[in-house]
Amino acid sequence: MRSVIFSIIIFIFGILVSSYWNALQNPMKPLFVELVNDTDSLVPSVIIEHGNGNLQEKIMIIQLKSKETRVIALNHKPGMGFNVAVNYANGEKTEICGGKSKDHWFFRETITKFGIYNTPIR
Repeated sequence: MRSVIFSIIIFIFGILVSSYWNALQNPMKPLFVELVNDTDSLVPSVIIEHGNGNLQEKIMIIQLKSKETRVIALNHKPGMGFNVAVNYANGEKTEICGGKSKDHWFFRETITKFGIYNTPIR
């Protein structure tokens, strides 16, 4: 009887360890950022940067046409924030730190001629 109980305990322990190991090997759920060019001209580049203790990532989006929308996936947890820098066609640049909401996995960054507006979506 003891060997059956011991076998069951070892089996359950094995399942827990393999589940933990599997979680370490697989990437986390992505955080999505929707970029919306709400200007009347082409935006030459948008740079998104984010990081944590183990990772620093820089993503460059180029040639964002007027009224165009693109969705970018980040390997990043909600609430940690990310920087968005927009380089306008006239040489001006603006940037913000967005994505500070811990409850949202999808953000919209609306680029206007007056700046960038961050909206948590879901």
